[in-house]
Amino acid sequence: MSASNRSSLLRFAGHCVIAVSFGLAACASQSTRDGAGDAIDHSGRMRGYVESSRVTDFCPDQSKRRDDERCVVTRGWDYARGQNIVRTFDPSGNLIATQYPPGADLSLTEPERQRAAELVKMDPRTRDIVNKPDVMLWHGGFAMREPGDPFCDRGSRCIRVIAAVNNGDDVILHSVVDLMSDRVVYPDYVPSGRKAVHSSLEH
Repeated sequence: MSASNRSSLLRFAGHCVIAVSFGLAACASQSTRDGAGDAIDHSGRMRGYVESSRVTDFCPDQSKRRDDERCVVTRGWDYARGQNIVRTFDPSGNLIATQYPPGADLSLTEPERQRAAELVKMDPRTRDIVNKPDVMLWHGGFAMREPGDPFCDRGSRCIRVIAAVNNGDDVILHSVVDLMSDRVVYPDYVPSGRKAVHSSLEH
């Protein structure tokens, strides 16, 4: 091989090394950007059926029963199906009816409140604001559902989480968490209905 050919080959090899180096750097940079949601630990997400209420009520066939007999009605949210479930049990504990009311509103359970708070405390867009000793977190008493909303429409379990200071007198942040997708969907939510910041994280 002539000296001229060897020189050309070495230059080509050098260019290849530089190109590979730039490619690896670009991949590392992309991985860093894509890892923005890695701060969220999803191991504690809500799963299965969560019972919201259990009451004693008249049975559907009460006219055929003794006056002192009552049925038990339970209401809860199925995180596997994204549905409300209403179950009716007879006085002996046998399941006699199951309904899936689409528009029913269920009050939050304590585990759901705790998970909503955990997500706000973990999310990199909200954690620096809420993880302070003087910050109190409040939760909406019921799930928030807005027709046509990209995150909080039918099948969602959106919860409002409000951060406040001065013993809860001054609100500093209003966020919305969807427990179905286990993420903060609106880190900065304006209660009037206009969303200040939409989530860019995908789950």
